[in-house]
Amino acid sequence: MHTSSEQDRSKSLGQPPAAIAGRRRALWESLGISAAALCVVIAGVAGPALTSRDSIRLNYEDHLISLAEAAAALVDPSAQSSIRRPDEINDPQYRRAVAPLRRMRKAVPEIHYIYTVVRDGRQVRFILDAADPKLDRRRGVDDQSGVWQKYDGHDPAMQEALGDGRHPGVAAATQEPLSDAWGTFMTGWAPLRDRQGRQIGAIGVDVDARVYVARLAAARNLALIGIAPAGLLIMLLGFIVYRVRLRGMSDAEAAIASAAAALRAAGALADERRRQATILEGADVGTWELDFSSGSSIICNRTAAMLGCRAVDMNPLHGRTWRALVHPDDWYALRRAFVLFRRGDQGMFVHEFRLRHAAGAWIWILVRGKVIERDAAQRPLRMAGIDLDISARKLAESVLRENELKFRSLFELSPVGIALSDAKSGRFMQVNEALLASSGYSSEELLERSYQDVATSAIPEAEPVSAPGGGSGRYGPYETECRRRDGSRFAALLSGIRMTDAGGRAVVWSIVQDISQRKALEAALSEAARRDKLTGLANRARFMEALQAAIDRVQRGVQARYAVLFLDFDRFKLVNDTLGHTAGDELLRQIGRRLRTALRTGDSIGAVECGNLVGRFGGDEFLILINDLQSPADAEVIAERLLNTLAPLYDVGGREVHSSASIGIVTSDHGRSSAEEVVRNADVAMYEAKRAGRACSVVFNEAMHTRLSRHVTIETSLRRALAEHGLSVVYQPIVELNTGRIVSAEALVRWNHPDVGPISPSEFIPIAEESDLIVAIGDFVLRQACEALVAWRAAAEASAPRTVSVNISQAELALGRRLLERVKETLNRTGLPPECLQLEVTEREVVRDPKATLSLMHELRRLGVKLAMDDFGTGTSSLGMLRDYPFDMIKIDRSFVKDMTVNGDMLAVIHATVGLVENLG
Repeated sequence: MHTSSEQDRSKSLGQPPAAIAGRRRALWESLGISAAALCVVIAGVAGPALTSRDSIRLNYEDHLISLAEAAAALVDPSAQSSIRRPDEINDPQYRRAVAPLRRMRKAVPEIHYIYTVVRDGRQVRFILDAADPKLDRRRGVDDQSGVWQKYDGHDPAMQEALGDGRHPGVAAATQEPLSDAWGTFMTGWAPLRDRQGRQIGAIGVDVDARVYVARLAAARNLALIGIAPAGLLIMLLGFIVYRVRLRGMSDAEAAIASAAAALRAAGALADERRRQATILEGADVGTWELDFSSGSSIICNRTAAMLGCRAVDMNPLHGRTWRALVHPDDWYALRRAFVLFRRGDQGMFVHEFRLRHAAGAWIWILVRGKVIERDAAQRPLRMAGIDLDISARKLAESVLRENELKFRSLFELSPVGIALSDAKSGRFMQVNEALLASSGYSSEELLERSYQDVATSAIPEAEPVSAPGGGSGRYGPYETECRRRDGSRFAALLSGIRMTDAGGRAVVWSIVQDISQRKALEAALSEAARRDKLTGLANRARFMEALQAAIDRVQRGVQARYAVLFLDFDRFKLVNDTLGHTAGDELLRQIGRRLRTALRTGDSIGAVECGNLVGRFGGDEFLILINDLQSPADAEVIAERLLNTLAPLYDVGGREVHSSASIGIVTSDHGRSSAEEVVRNADVAMYEAKRAGRACSVVFNEAMHTRLSRHVTIETSLRRALAEHGLSVVYQPIVELNTGRIVSAEALVRWNHPDVGPISPSEFIPIAEESDLIVAIGDFVLRQACEALVAWRAAAEASAPRTVSVNISQAELALGRRLLERVKETLNRTGLPPECLQLEVTEREVVRDPKATLSLMHELRRLGVKLAMDDFGTGTSSLGMLRDYPFDMIKIDRSFVKDMTVNGDMLAVIHATVGLVENLG
């Protein structure tokens, strides 16, 4: 209802009220018609838009699930079940397990993450992750999740894939984008199962949520684009209705007809939107149309995006363009399939081929299409269809084929035997060449037999499924014996796994490794480890083992007694030093052969547990174990037999070598506790044999321990005395009988032990010779004697002795030119003239190496040093020695002198000796 002011204004414009009412009615009618038309258009467009949104969501879920299922086929069930420790991440097993997933991630660009999870009680933990191990600096988290890392997010689709323990998991996908520490994603989930069909976890494939959101926005924008032209038409319709109404009733029918045409145009536009929505339902599926008359085709943006291009840059596509895009190996097959489709009555064209991506790579495409328009003669005019990127599926198939090829190569080329057999009957189903070579059967012969025909033991029970860790179905490895075709047997290391094949049959994969050569080598090494390499006799370890066994048998009363003989060969070191180590080794081998000969046949081998045994203890030391000893005295009889066997000369490299043995004997009466104690006691007895003059045997008794202890104490204290100047030198004067003048003094070493008191040289000098201390003592005495004579000459040269005598040991003589250099050095340092020094050697020391000693004495004589033979008459007393050696003085042994006043014969010998020496000059 208008106000009076409005009516006045109308009147002022010259318009009657009826016209104003008509104008008002026309306006309201046009608005009503426009509103009705707008509702119709919105209803026509909103319905397909909502339908398209649901189709996009459902198709995207199917796409995510297909990606997850393709990834699940790449997972190694054994790795998924065994990897649990955080420190296993990116180790060799982890990298092998995750490598197929990483290849799929690289092959499908829209995939961001692929990972596997398991349920741990109420928690979910990561196992494998195909992401690279690097830090996402923008989010502050590792791009790669850790092994056994807890997943804190909540994804209902993941729970569906994992199952609840009572019901198995099913493939699922998120319906809306979910956010976690790594970003916002849409995720496809698929359960993971082992070869027996048991669920062992789930796998998730994360796709960037922006892809999904962008597709929804595209559908919404498409709907808005459809509403915009309809709105313009509705505005035009309203304006036309309004104008028609104003023109009068005569133009009403024309306006109504125009409105009907507009409504039909809006309906056609809505139909077009519905068709487009139907095409978009595939979401991740591209569309294409082919015009047979022009031979050109049109592709959608999605198809162009698959190729890394834009549709606007590619459309329309002609035959040459397609020829350049299709892989050369696929072109003729595609063309032939298309020709057959056109000739035939197939309702649907389906083909797979490769297209070139803009980046240069090849992608696999699955094409489906059908004819949508034909002419009157039913010849096809237009064809439409969809295309799908199946590169991920092809990659999965390729990986499966590669794995199958690798397994087949491993099976055929493996150096160890591999067999597949029926778990129930044991019958072989597959065998490789290595097993045929080990068993001696042909493939046909072995496939007709069962596991029981080859193995000597049944297939062991595998680990049960209820075992800790869920059970693996594995058994072994364990050692057994297998039968060859010729009936012989060979040692084998057996392991395997029970599983169910695709047909549901229980089978066993077995690895049969022929270890007969390894066993033979182990036996040979074990035998070699128990024998001396040089002589072939038992070594120290083998001998001690046999000795301990003998001790145990005696203690149990199984054996009556035993004896151990410890042999050390005299002058062996001299052979090594003079003839070389090769000659020494040859001497040891000959000694070993003589020891075998001296014992009864077979006694030296020790093949029987309680038989006699000969062993080399080390160096020139040998041990003999006598297990069949009838009485303790028999051990001495055996020792005497050994001494007689070892006494003859040895031919070593064409030279005759003599080396006698000193033997220590211990019987079971003095060694009942351990093998070490028995050998130690035999060693003590052997040293007593050396002290007794060598080339003899001595039976151990307890008194020897006392002497040994004193021997060790003296040796230790002697070393300390040398270091701390605990030795001293005394001088024995040599008087000229005619004048009573002291013409010389003999230097003699003395030792006053701080605890024990004076120790006789006859006791500590032999110990010094055995322990190589005699050279140091000789240097000390030589230096002290020279310094003393220099001091005496400086104090009273007229009354001082003309010479000082120093005894030289065999060890010092063996130094050769080094002794000469030491004498020179001492004389130079002390300032004593060479003719004032006299060196004394015994007759025994000279005859040990006459030629070397003679050369050394001539060198010393040329230096000016005087030489004297000590203890003349106790050795060989060779006249040739007196003639050839440049001695200045001969000292007759006191054993001749002490009785010359009461024994006329002894006096006659002394007169004859003195006369002989004087005549020789």
